[in-house]
Amino acid sequence: MLKADFHSHTNYIQPQETTHSPKQLIDRAAELKFDVLCFSEHYVFTEIADFFPVYKKDPLQSYRDFRVYAASKGILLIPAVEARYKEGEALLINFTGDIRKYPTIESLKNLPESVLVIAPHPFFKRDMCLGKNLEKHINLFDAIEYSHFYLPFLNLNKKAVKLALKRSLPLVGTSDAHHLCQLGHTYTLINAKKDIKSIVKAVRERKVRIVSRRLPYSVFLKLAIIHFARMFSALYIMKIRRKKPNAVK
Repeated sequence: MLKADFHSHTNYIQPQETTHSPKQLIDRAAELKFDVLCFSEHYVFTEIADFFPVYKKDPLQSYRDFRVYAASKGILLIPAVEARYKEGEALLINFTGDIRKYPTIESLKNLPESVLVIAPHPFFKRDMCLGKNLEKHINLFDAIEYSHFYLPFLNLNKKAVKLALKRSLPLVGTSDAHHLCQLGHTYTLINAKKDIKSIVKAVRERKVRIVSRRLPYSVFLKLAIIHFARMFSALYIMKIRRKKPNAVK
């Protein structure tokens, strides 16, 4: 069984997203005995990118520049993108093309068969989450994410589990790591050979198992504070830039 995390971020092209570098994330994943990892950097098709052009940078650059380093640590790095549409986000696993050719969520139907499409944190309470749009576009998705960010009495993954069962879709556990402390609490075990084609096939065939333990309360609280601070900071910056359209971005 391969230990995998399909959803993580680095500071390589979007430094505001996290403080850790690709090498730091790879090193930590190696310490935790991961076999498979994805840098799923953001690409945004909503107005947010007008205020933060960093979200229009090539999201595959970190993959290209660090896949050899990952291999030296025994980790298969799979190219990935977290694309944000007006309906919500989609994780594109084993994506190597030009993301600009897929500007709408409907355009994902034109992806090659080799690309695995996962719905990340679909029922969390943020506008980037798919919510009810997931079921509207369910035929575009191969799997649904089970997020690490929950507590025993607060678990927004429950709707995702119900929908996955209803639609016979696999669930995959991820860290969505914006901080190194997030890695390793929730991940996926895959019954596959250590090559991309085999991994994609195994996920589609539901040859996967989630391993998950809740975050410590202190870590959950820390992440929540950081998350909301970043969100309100971004909203404030957008408000200022709307008033001053020629402000430096």
